[in-house]
Amino acid sequence: NTTTDFRCVQCDYATTNKCNLKKHLLSHKPSKDFKCSQCNYATNDKYSFKIHLLKHQTSKIFKCAQCDFATNYKSSFRSHLLTHKTTKRFKCGQCDYATNNKSHFRGHLLVHKA
Repeated sequence: NTTTDFRCVQCDYATTNKCNLKKHLLSHKPSKDFKCSQCNYATNDKYSFKIHLLKHQTSKIFKCAQCDFATNYKSSFRSHLLTHKTTKRFKCGQCDYATNNKSHFRGHLLVHKA
């Protein structure tokens, strides 16, 4: 059992981590410290800003050796690599659908609930 020791006084956000609360409190600040010069994105979180700037970078850090896919986001790259695997981790028990992407699989399962 985890208890929430830190609560936001401006909304219902709660956490067990003081640093998380400090980061959250920045979301209530009306002025933004980090503003993108290439679009209207603005934030008070330095890390989020750095991640955002990668969107505008034309050269890509992660390049797939099996196709043209390229990205600056490690999580997107890892997800993409799974598309080339022939064996699929997630298989639907109600049809032939199979994938290595858990979120795609969850979305597919909703098709059978309709």
